[in-house]
Amino acid sequence: MNSFGVQARLIEAASGRSWSGPGLEAYVHAMENELRTMPAGLLLLPAPWTIDTVCRYLAAFRQHRPLALLDPQIDLGTLEELIVRFEPAGLWQPGLEQLPPAGYRNTAHGWIRQTSAAAVSPDLALLLTTSGSTGAARMVRLSRQGVLANATAIVQALGITAQEIAPTSLPFHLGYGLSVLNSHLQAGATLVVTAHPVIGGDFWAIVDAYRATSFAAVSHTYELLARLRWTPSAHRSLRTLTQSGSRMRPDLIAQIAEDIGREGGRFHLMYGQTEATARMAVLPAHRIADKSTSVGLAVPGSRLSIRTELGEETCEPDLSGEVVFRGPSVMIGYADSAADLARGDDQGGVLHTGDIGHFDHEGYLHLEGRLKRMAKLFGMRINLDAVERLATEAGAEGPTVAVAPNDEVIVLWCESETEPGRLDTISRQVAERLRVNRHGVLARSIEKLPLLCNGKIDYRALTQAAAVSEAPR
Repeated sequence: MNSFGVQARLIEAASGRSWSGPGLEAYVHAMENELRTMPAGLLLLPAPWTIDTVCRYLAAFRQHRPLALLDPQIDLGTLEELIVRFEPAGLWQPGLEQLPPAGYRNTAHGWIRQTSAAAVSPDLALLLTTSGSTGAARMVRLSRQGVLANATAIVQALGITAQEIAPTSLPFHLGYGLSVLNSHLQAGATLVVTAHPVIGGDFWAIVDAYRATSFAAVSHTYELLARLRWTPSAHRSLRTLTQSGSRMRPDLIAQIAEDIGREGGRFHLMYGQTEATARMAVLPAHRIADKSTSVGLAVPGSRLSIRTELGEETCEPDLSGEVVFRGPSVMIGYADSAADLARGDDQGGVLHTGDIGHFDHEGYLHLEGRLKRMAKLFGMRINLDAVERLATEAGAEGPTVAVAPNDEVIVLWCESETEPGRLDTISRQVAERLRVNRHGVLARSIEKLPLLCNGKIDYRALTQAAAVSEAPR
């Protein structure tokens, strides 16, 4: 095996079995044999947290075979839409019972394309979606170099060592969860592989049984845990907590930091995007008391700047503008169709994040908001334009606009849709497609959508109205 993951240990929580060294090598080699039965080109890989999936991922990485990591609960319609868009070589999922789509045949290891797949760039390692399982989402193209560079940067920023033990607490197919996996593989640490939800006793029994030393979660998860009166000090082996995603309440940050600090542990706030492979900035744990409104400093090997409205880039304090990230972990570009898979590096290591922020006088980054039509709901980045398309598919007959007044709800303003039952159906179906909590999407009636003088939708007025639960006049 190459250096990536060679010293790591994988534990299957359900059985207690572990793999490392020659045993892990043999497991990955078996998955390489599966891979050799698949034709050249992109492979779709639904990614549940299992030892098989982790070893398939490592096998593909070693063999320079690009993967699109997918939600393991992806619906058949979305899967077929991705197949039409990206013309992959196959779907790597043994034991499939569903009939393959036209142009594919079923084999022991999944669906295989019967004609040549779309050409792919030799730099392409991964495709990740920017918005969970939504099929209409753009895909992010990540390079092999970028994946390894980000893993190395996170190891350095968090001080991850071979003694760390991390449970799989985040989805495999999303950037943050993948980053936890990659950084621990890079450090030769231990991963306890489990699919148990974090909000449940089984997960925390596993944390205690295997003496996990770290735990990663998005803000919403910490909020849910706090409501259950969870405290990190109740799990004596925990030493490192990390958070990324939407902004956390300052009082909750202080509560968690104080609790883990009493046991000699640390709590890191972070900032990341899939477009940068994962995490771009980390707040040192010892500054959390006086910098809790900051997301920290750029990860090693990278740098941050602010692009002002005049188009100038600066690192001066107290100047607001778009956050720009530079580093080897920046994606090589987006993919909307099969033709994009053969493209080279469109970004040149530069990412205009779409987030607004500023630096303080010590160079720490503080985020203020977002420029474009993206929302973060329960830690998951969601394209609001795609949400509007989902609302139409769910039955919204008139013009519909999606806004996000905060990080806990998306409000759909449905023009002339007055029937409460229909609004409830639209809310429920969109939430199901996004795979978020039912209360995370709310459809509201509006007589007429407000427009700006140029005839465009007044998104600001709709967002402000959503925050006070009153339709704009």
